Amino acid sequence: MNKKGLLGGVGIVIVAAALIAPKFVGPQVEDTLKQHVQVINELPAYKASVVSFNSGWFSSTATISLGADFSSLYPDASAPDDLSFEVVVNVQHGPVLAQFSPGLGMASFEAFAKDDGLREYLDWEENTPFYHLTGSAGFSGGISYNDSIAPFSSKSDEEQTELTSLGYEGEGEISSDEFSYEGELEGAEVLLSGQAISIGKLELETEAKGDMLEIMKGELYEGDMSMKLNEIIVRQPDDVDLFELKDLGVEFVNYFSDDKERMNIDMDYSVASLKAEDFDLEDLKLKMAFNNIDSEFLFAYNQMMKKVYDQNPDEIEVATQKLVKENLPQLLQAEPEFVISEFSGEMEPDKFKGDLSAKLVGISQVPDSIENIDFWLSSLIVDSSIAIDKPLLKWVAEQQMLSTMRMQMPGADEAELQEMAEQQAPTMINMYIQQGLLQEEDDVYRSEFQMEDGWGILNGHRMPLTKML
Repeated sequence: MNKKGLLGGVGIVIVAAALIAPKFVGPQVEDTLKQHVQVINELPAYKASVVSFNSGWFSSTATISLGADFSSLYPDASAPDDLSFEVVVNVQHGPVLAQFSPGLGMASFEAFAKDDGLREYLDWEENTPFYHLTGSAGFSGGISYNDSIAPFSSKSDEEQTELTSLGYEGEGEISSDEFSYEGELEGAEVLLSGQAISIGKLELETEAKGDMLEIMKGELYEGDMSMKLNEIIVRQPDDVDLFELKDLGVEFVNYFSDDKERMNIDMDYSVASLKAEDFDLEDLKLKMAFNNIDSEFLFAYNQMMKKVYDQNPDEIEVATQKLVKENLPQLLQAEPEFVISEFSGEMEPDKFKGDLSAKLVGISQVPDSIENIDFWLSSLIVDSSIAIDKPLLKWVAEQQMLSTMRMQMPGADEAELQEMAEQQAPTMINMYIQQGLLQEEDDVYRSEFQMEDGWGILNGHRMPLTKML
């Protein structure tokens, strides 16, 4: 075959594909929008609808109404009756993409919130959407996008409340079996009742394994979410700091057991420093975990909360108790465990650290009465310890004594109360030692407690738990 003819034929096919393929993208865009709207309407407190959808050969445009009703969740909160707004979605059909996110792919798109009514309350740059998202969908169905919230400030109200945000930017990727996102808030300032609240840089990261729509429907998934906050400072009108937090870190990780029948949830918290009046805490670390939680129970709990979210707290409690009772055997047979692997920090004048593990084991049958205390004590294994440096425990005892004396002797001289607390604190600590609650070592006071088979061991002394209770 003539090479020119072959190349010409290939070229015609490519051009035809570029012209014909876009027309097939439009129906897919509409179907995808309808799927997401349906899932949003199944979420507690949220509602969505397709206001309009227009599809051409090379592009589509849709307007989506999004709303929320939190009145049932927070009945005492003051909020507008209609928390709703419209989002405009513009889509360019592939395979050749020249708008929003240029390149090759199924489609590129942008979405932005209509500003109708919002400028009545907020100020931001003219001709700039308050919220804006751009992205593209590849041939394999994967989606990548960037979103942003414009820097803004609120307009003063009668309560003299003001809010200023330096802007937010994020980016994410979605595939058929994975989702990831990271975002950054540059900072914010809040003026509330004369107090100035300064919020530093906030960073968010999340990863999830699973179909995004199924996750929104309540399916369980493995994932990792972390948050880092640079600082929060609360000041009085005279610029005196009331509260200061530095470098807050939070991370949640949830993952299945090998057989997928149980789920584990790790939670890590850290604070570089936390200061308030008469309080100075540094290098705080708290690492916790919930292990061996029955997967079927967690899924059933998710579905129940979607149904009862708008009921009053008493009805939600009744529904929760019913769910727990119906699923208690399999929940306990999974041998759930709660662990604090690290709890440590430093307070002026010294340090503390502790740990704890509690696990229910060997349960094959639940008794008729779940209020049977002997059943729970015989099935629970506990191991815990705490160590506090001597100067710190003395300070804690002084603060406890001082608080008690202030209530007992209102109006008394503060210096005298402080002196009395310092004198009585050692007596209190010695009483705890005599009772066996504390052990004294070189530089620390320590307490250890174990529990198994209905027996407790406190600092080496073994006794029936029924006697300890």
